[in-house]
Amino acid sequence: MRDTAVKCGLDIEPIISDFYTFEGSSMKTKNIIGTACLALLMVCLLLFACAQVPGQIKVRVLIVPKFEIGKTAGDYPGEAQLFYEQYCADCEEVSIPNAPSSAHFYMNESNGVGLLVTGCGKTAAGLSLSSLLSWDAYDFSNATIVSVGCGGGSTGLSTLGDVVVVTAACDAELGHRTDVRELEAPDRGITWFPDDSYKEYAYKQLNLKLCENAYQLVKDCPLRTTETAKSVLADSYSGEEWATRDPHVAKGAVATGDCYWKGRTDHDNAVAIAEHYDSPDLFKLFTSDVGLLAQRAGISLRASLAQDTLLAWLRAHLRSSMCASSSLLWATNLDTGRRTTRPPSLTSLSKRMERQYPLR
Repeated sequence: MRDTAVKCGLDIEPIISDFYTFEGSSMKTKNIIGTACLALLMVCLLLFACAQVPGQIKVRVLIVPKFEIGKTAGDYPGEAQLFYEQYCADCEEVSIPNAPSSAHFYMNESNGVGLLVTGCGKTAAGLSLSSLLSWDAYDFSNATIVSVGCGGGSTGLSTLGDVVVVTAACDAELGHRTDVRELEAPDRGITWFPDDSYKEYAYKQLNLKLCENAYQLVKDCPLRTTETAKSVLADSYSGEEWATRDPHVAKGAVATGDCYWKGRTDHDNAVAIAEHYDSPDLFKLFTSDVGLLAQRAGISLRASLAQDTLLAWLRAHLRSSMCASSSLLWATNLDTGRRTTRPPSLTSLSKRMERQYPLR
C-alpha cells in the first residue's frame, strides 16, 4: 500500500505512526483503529486510482443550471436553454448512473463543455452533481464548475435583471426558526436564530480570486430588463432609486434554501444570516444550490428575476392561482401573464469569459 500511496503522491507514514500513539488505549484498540483507518485510506486510494482511468473524457467546464421550462432549444428558455444552444447544441442527453430523475446531462466533447441540469432544490442539485462527478467515464480533475440560473433579489440592493457574481453562500435553513407572532419584539421581524455548531458547513466562501477574475470580465456587460419589470418595482417601491435603475453586474452573497417566494420576513432573515456569517459582500440574492461550488473550483452567476417582497403583488395579479411565477414580471400583458419577453440573458456574460479563456 505504501508503494501505491507513493505513486499517487501521498505520504502515509505520519498516518501510520499515529495509529500507535493513542494515549491510554490498549494495543487491541490501537489495532482496531489502525486497521479501520488503513482500510479507509485504501478505499480513498482506490477512488483516486479510478479518477485516472485511461480513455476518460476530459471536461474543461461544467455548466450547472437547475431547470429547463420546455425544450433544450428553440422555445421560451429556462436556466439551461441558452447555454445548451451556445455550447452544447445538438448534443444528445447522456444518462448518468445512479442519478436522480431530475438530472439531465449533455456533453460536447469537441469543446470540453458539459451541461448538467440538476433539478430544483439542494437535494436534487447535490445528488445530481455528486452522481456525475463520481462517474469514471469523465475526468473532472481540471474542470471549472459554473453554476448559473436565477433567484430572488435583495430588496434595496438588487433590481430586476441584475446579475450577481456569487462570493459566498449561506444556508438559510440551518439554525433555529420561529413564527413572527411568537417573538417578544415582533417589530424586529427576524425569526431566524443562529447555531454556531452548524457554522462550519452552513456558510461557505467561494474562491474570491476566481470570483474577482470573473467579475472583472463581466462587470461592464450590458443587461436587459422589461418595462413591465421596471413599472412593477416603481409602483411597489415608490421613490427608491435602486428600484428604477438599470440592471448591472455586482458581487454578492446568496442565501440558499428550498423555499421559494418567502415574503418580507424571510427576506429580512436572509439579510441577517449573511451579516451573521460575515460574508465578504452584502446579501444580494436567494437561490438553492450555490453552496455545492464552495468545495471545488467554481463560480456562480445568478440573475435577479424576482423579489421575495413582491409575493403579495404576484398573488394579487394571479387571482385564482396560489402559485406565484416570476415570469409574470417579464410579460408584456399583465392580464394574461403571457411570457412574451425573454428574461435577461447570461450567455453574453459567458461569451466574455470564453473570449478570455477560449474553449475551442
